[in-house]
Amino acid sequence: MSEIPIFSIFSAVSEIFVTLAVLYVVISNLKGKTFNHKVALVVIIFEFSVNMVYMITRMNAHSVPKDPSIIPLVPPIFFAIHGVVSLLVFILFVVYAFLAYRDSKRGKAYFQNNPMQTYVFLALWMFSVLSGEYLFFKTYF
Repeated sequence: MSEIPIFSIFSAVSEIFVTLAVLYVVISNLKGKTFNHKVALVVIIFEFSVNMVYMITRMNAHSVPKDPSIIPLVPPIFFAIHGVVSLLVFILFVVYAFLAYRDSKRGKAYFQNNPMQTYVFLALWMFSVLSGEYLFFKTYF
């Protein structure tokens, strides 16, 4: 594990905790509880300042192979799909957090009132996280 960049390890582990926080915030509001805007804000700030920065720094490493004669274990398109979906769900979470906060001030539960949209968002979020963890393990193990 000494050859694995510490930032990669930190990002892979922290993303699990970020996901638990997102699931807590969204599912509790889906069940009709008040939207926990403080946890959502911490998640947004952390996700932007750590995990999005990590993905940006890793983008170049996957776009230009060091040795083109070596067939990569994971096709570069998979890294691109993961990156696009991850950026999409982050932006969606920011938008949904704003809408959920606004609705909570009005006594409404945004995610409970939009269940299909919530389930699609959660599925995309889980794809993003699971594909990121898969890429981490495929890259370093």
